[in-house]
Amino acid sequence: METIPPAPGRSEAAADLDAVVDAQHAVRNRPWPKWIYPANTVLLGAMALSPLVEDPERLGVWIVVMIAVFTLNYWAGQVIGTPFALPTSRIFLAAVATSGLFLVAALAIGSMASAPWVVVGCAAGSMVSYGIGSVVHYRSTRR
Repeated sequence: METIPPAPGRSEAAADLDAVVDAQHAVRNRPWPKWIYPANTVLLGAMALSPLVEDPERLGVWIVVMIAVFTLNYWAGQVIGTPFALPTSRIFLAAVATSGLFLVAALAIGSMASAPWVVVGCAAGSMVSYGIGSVVHYRSTRR
């Protein structure tokens, strides 16, 4: 016969939930390797510049760079033990979202217009916004 332990009290349950939140923050705010920030910045720039490549090879270049981004970040996540954890830094997440918007704009504008300077500007915006987020993330995890 199985014994059922008594239900925890209010303070014990609150302490247990606080411990879970602390453990999640410890995992999500683990420091990343220093090299991942510039590597991601360069790969985002390359992905944003892919519309400037001639048409038959454009999709292939984009797919190769996308696979490189995923593989590199998954491998780095495996090394530090958190392959799919998102950081808790809202500034970093906002910078990544902004970088993604610049990337989407570069891809959309590059396929519709023949203005390469706009694509280069969007690529630069993507790299700069991710770079700012990288600095914030690096400083917040190295305390």
